[in-house]
Amino acid sequence: MQIMASYYTDVGSVKKTNQDSLCLKIVNLPNDRVAFAVVCDGMGGLERGELASKEVVLALERWFFDDFARMVSKGMVTENQLYIEWEREVALVNQKLMEYGNKHGIQLGTTLTVLLVFRRNYYICHIGDSRLYKITKQITLMTEDHTVAGHELRMGLITAEQAKNNPRRNMLVQCVGASAVIEPQMVAGVITEETTFILCSDGFVHCLSAHEMYESFKPELLKNKDDVTDACEILSRLVIERGEQDNVTVIGIVLKDIESKCILVG
Repeated sequence: MQIMASYYTDVGSVKKTNQDSLCLKIVNLPNDRVAFAVVCDGMGGLERGELASKEVVLALERWFFDDFARMVSKGMVTENQLYIEWEREVALVNQKLMEYGNKHGIQLGTTLTVLLVFRRNYYICHIGDSRLYKITKQITLMTEDHTVAGHELRMGLITAEQAKNNPRRNMLVQCVGASAVIEPQMVAGVITEETTFILCSDGFVHCLSAHEMYESFKPELLKNKDDVTDACEILSRLVIERGEQDNVTVIGIVLKDIESKCILVG
């Protein structure tokens, strides 16, 4: 399986600090390649959002190179085991950030969106309102917004159109570092055709339509890494030109040469 990936991050036109953090790793294994990506959006309404997002990214990066490598070597990579490991890592870094905040008399928090592609399967761990999209012949939002507006949308109290401009669209109901109890959204699936995954902070999506993302990130359109880089940068600059005031971060991962037979590691 061929993997092409790139990213773009920008402080934007208003804020002085980029509170987004990211990680993107592509690793070669015998007869396979692994993609691992993380996007964290430090909460601007709280103090030290950039510290919170950086600490969570570093924790997941250490997990990937240490614990995941051990899981691969021992043949222990299953959906259930990944979820156990991720829940543990999230709980540990959440406790660490809460203790730091209590010690210094501040409150800090961050969103978290993780993608792992391994043996033609994908695994997602998500908290907050950063997002992950999957593009094949259509674009699909794979994550839920853990916001007040997102909750009301899922309850059927407001429409999707109303949720876009709801003043509570940025009010998180859970995040890493500021929530005593965290319940990550976990998603898994099989990759059966050429696919693009997009991980992004919410600043990337406010001024873009799903159609615009689809047209720029269609897997058949992206032939090499430079194409992925251009798509990330061009759309990021577009949302800033349209008046987005938040930090903007996006990772694009394109999967090609998909074999017809896929193995779901369960």
